[in-house]
Amino acid sequence: MTSSRFGRLAPGVRDVLPAEAHLMRGLKEKFTKLVETWGYKEVVTPTFEYMENLSSEELQEEKFFKFLDRQGHLMALRPDMTRPMARLVATRMKGITPPLRLFYLANVFNYELPQVGRQREFYQAGVELMGPSSPESDAEVVALVAEYLRQTGLGDFQISIGNVGIFHGLVKQLGLPREVAQDLKEALGNKDYVKVEEILACHAATPEEARRALDLIELRGGPEILDQAIELAQPGPATDAIDNLRKLYRGLTCYGVERNITLDLGLLRGLDYYTGLVFEGYTVAMGFPICGGGRYNQLLANFGYPMPATGFAVNLERVLVALERLQGPPREPAPDVLVAWDNDSLAEALQVARELRSQGQNVVTALFEYQPAKAKAEARSLGVAKVIYVDKEGNSEEISL
Repeated sequence: MTSSRFGRLAPGVRDVLPAEAHLMRGLKEKFTKLVETWGYKEVVTPTFEYMENLSSEELQEEKFFKFLDRQGHLMALRPDMTRPMARLVATRMKGITPPLRLFYLANVFNYELPQVGRQREFYQAGVELMGPSSPESDAEVVALVAEYLRQTGLGDFQISIGNVGIFHGLVKQLGLPREVAQDLKEALGNKDYVKVEEILACHAATPEEARRALDLIELRGGPEILDQAIELAQPGPATDAIDNLRKLYRGLTCYGVERNITLDLGLLRGLDYYTGLVFEGYTVAMGFPICGGGRYNQLLANFGYPMPATGFAVNLERVLVALERLQGPPREPAPDVLVAWDNDSLAEALQVARELRSQGQNVVTALFEYQPAKAKAEARSLGVAKVIYVDKEGNSEEISL
């Protein structure tokens, strides 16, 4: 008996038809061309790995696609690319003098509630810059993702930048227990400032201390907010983070991308490996971040090879949706030329097609003999701009449409 799911797709995955596939291919090619001009080199990691290579405190097991191999080992499809990249460098690239500039194009898997812009399988393009730990290296990856988003056609995008040191400074200043710190982190991640205010009010020594902490993490804007932040923060991780953001912003002005940058001192990302810079990119056409990244100086140490690192990932599925909303549905690519042929002239027609393809043109050939009127009709249905017709004597001519 045929299953009721026969012929249907599982939730959270989708087929990509020619028009979107063509646009997606273009996004990948733009990314590859851009990052290679900045000195990044491509690597590829496996689609699945041992579960222990991928898991962490903040990636709940129910978010993984898991299975057992034939030896009974617990395996998982990769939910992001940063951990596989860290494992790759720590195990396969030891001894290579840093900095390491690496990039990838890969599908990743995350078991979440499917909706537009949130798929269980999606494509990422990203870079990792490993070795240096400096505001200048952070500025490079932020400037690089900004340049890529500009090249995709998303001219309205904004990149929000923060530093997790501000959060860690508040946790230390207030002496928050681990579970309370986690509640605060979740509230900040959800932009639930009512809950943030409640937590601070309950755990600050005085109402004034709670007010100053809230004012600090609500700061958002240009570089002018950093002077306010220094006045509100206590010396330690928070002031160090603010100084780092000041240097980072100075570097971004050197790249000329500051108009796309917003400082957000309450920004936190949902992964536990970030140690400094964090950032997310947004566009008005999409309700979720289209890219994100930051600094993770401790992650490679988990694989026995301590090395500072920073990087980003772009969700190409979300970029695709955003472009469709801003520019309309993509068009299917049309061939440049249709080569049609008459009685017994197939060999000559194929020779014409070969010559045109060698010149870089996209050519389709008729699959059976056409009269000129039929060739015109076929060309119009394909959206082809030009028809070359080869008659029964083997002579070719261009037919006007």
